[in-house]
Amino acid sequence: MKKEYITGFFIGLICLQIVLPISMIVKREVTLRTGIPFRFKTAPVDPYDAFRGRYVALRVEVNKVSKPEGVDLKYGQKVFAQLAVDENGFAKISKISLKKPKDLTYLTVTVTYLNGNDVGLNLPIDRYYMEEKAAPRAEQVYREHSRRDKQDAYVVVRVTNGFAVIEGLYVGDRRIEDIVKQSN
Repeated sequence: MKKEYITGFFIGLICLQIVLPISMIVKREVTLRTGIPFRFKTAPVDPYDAFRGRYVALRVEVNKVSKPEGVDLKYGQKVFAQLAVDENGFAKISKISLKKPKDLTYLTVTVTYLNGNDVGLNLPIDRYYMEEKAAPRAEQVYREHSRRDKQDAYVVVRVTNGFAVIEGLYVGDRRIEDIVKQSN
């Protein structure tokens, strides 16, 4: 009898190890295919992740919003940032709420700071992974186009049910991969 439970538990554990990674991949692919696209302006940073490889670190310009009246927020708290598009076609956060918005596009984010009426947010779009060899050149191009005097870099992000996936990093309306490939 005990042997049957142990065997069943072992089989269940194996299934879980297969299903979990597949579900993560499916979630990203569904978001890329069906999510609503938004363009976010960016600013530069340069990092490396030993486990996931080389990437271009992104800092999105619209990472703060006014605190809603009558709402108590805490550092690290999960909130829902409602997205809209500004007059230039870029994404902006119209407001945040503690409840999931119905029939509106939103991102699930966390509060990073509270300063008077300002609320800083950690948006889940801060890394753009690239091929190991192309990333250093991409970072250089990205920095050149993210300075205060020349800011024409942005990311296109697909959003579905609060989940975001970066579709591409663009510099002056060209994909960063195309620019790097052309310069080699």
